[in-house]
Amino acid sequence: MKFGMILLVLVIVCSFAGSLIVQQREPMEYVNRYGAGAAEVILALGLDDVFSAPYFIVLMAALCVNLTLCSITRLPATRRAGARLRQQALSAPATQMLGDGQAQRLCAYFKRNRYRCEERDGQQLFVKNLAGFYGSFLVHLSFLLILIVGVAAVITAEVRDQTVMPGDTLTLANGACITVESFRIEDETGTLDYASQLTAVSSDGQRRAGKLVRVNEPLSFEGYKIYQQTYGTAGRLRIDRPSNGSSEIMTLTEPCFLTLNGRDGLFYQALYPGYVRGEDGNVTLIASTSGVYTDPVYDILSVADGMTTPVLAFPGETLTIGEVSFTMLEPVSYPGLRIKRIHPAVLGALYAVFVLMVAALYICFFMPPVAVRVSKGGYAVVSPKTQTGLLLELETLLKEDN
Repeated sequence: MKFGMILLVLVIVCSFAGSLIVQQREPMEYVNRYGAGAAEVILALGLDDVFSAPYFIVLMAALCVNLTLCSITRLPATRRAGARLRQQALSAPATQMLGDGQAQRLCAYFKRNRYRCEERDGQQLFVKNLAGFYGSFLVHLSFLLILIVGVAAVITAEVRDQTVMPGDTLTLANGACITVESFRIEDETGTLDYASQLTAVSSDGQRRAGKLVRVNEPLSFEGYKIYQQTYGTAGRLRIDRPSNGSSEIMTLTEPCFLTLNGRDGLFYQALYPGYVRGEDGNVTLIASTSGVYTDPVYDILSVADGMTTPVLAFPGETLTIGEVSFTMLEPVSYPGLRIKRIHPAVLGALYAVFVLMVAALYICFFMPPVAVRVSKGGYAVVSPKTQTGLLLELETLLKEDN
């Protein structure tokens, strides 16, 4: 039991770490969030992906084995506990002598309160809540089942990670549609707050739900949970062709070459969140940030007439290559959503196990077994827990009888 408590505390500590530290992010984000020293510790201990770390899996397996052994070793003694309690009540010294009327009054009280009456050696024995002996066993069993069913839920869950631009719609396997109305990295005060405003519509259009989704505040809809998982910032540019009056806006999430003839065009390399201009006028690009892009810079290459020219462009600037004009626009931040669905049978089993745990805790703490022997020689109350309330009731009852 002591070893089991140590294992449980370690699992809880790891779970808290997994809840407080954002999981499965790039190393630079941990540096930006927690500082270089703390980020080094987080990455070295695997706290960036706690629930998949080998030590966490070992702890969970050891806890399962411990709970199983505890349950098995305690069960035989638990099954014999009722007989021991009866024997203790029969051999316990009586508290006081009882008259015929008092004994009858006590017997009527116990029958009224649903004690089971048994005749033993010419004495009346009243027992109640013998199921309370199984409370501890059921608590151990429910813990074990929660771990087993929880692992089954993780293994069998349908998980899909999807990048969705604000304004775009994602269609789920059951036909329901999830629209990203908006996404923000910071709130109105400038505090980091990764949040997506989502709208969900069922396949038949009859059911609708909307919610501002954050990392630990998912949207639940038709058996799915949609989480705010990651985020990114994409470049945007407008392509104009004056010759035919066409105009097109493109969103750029990775390097690409934009060309009409296969030779000349614009090669998009990267988007930087900001820059620092030195006293000599040179520009040093800021490689990463955990917040919004305050001074975005486009790193592009102009390819024309067989010559390639590197260019740093800012939103609002236009680069003309041949007959095509490329205008840099303000970048757009977008969310990475995690869509998760647990099989209904597994989810039902998980709820059933939690109900079992609640029932086990109730039995363990609120159904203490008790046995009372009543005879002319007096009465005796025996229980593994203190029965102060019952003893006071019995004393009051006997005083009223006098």
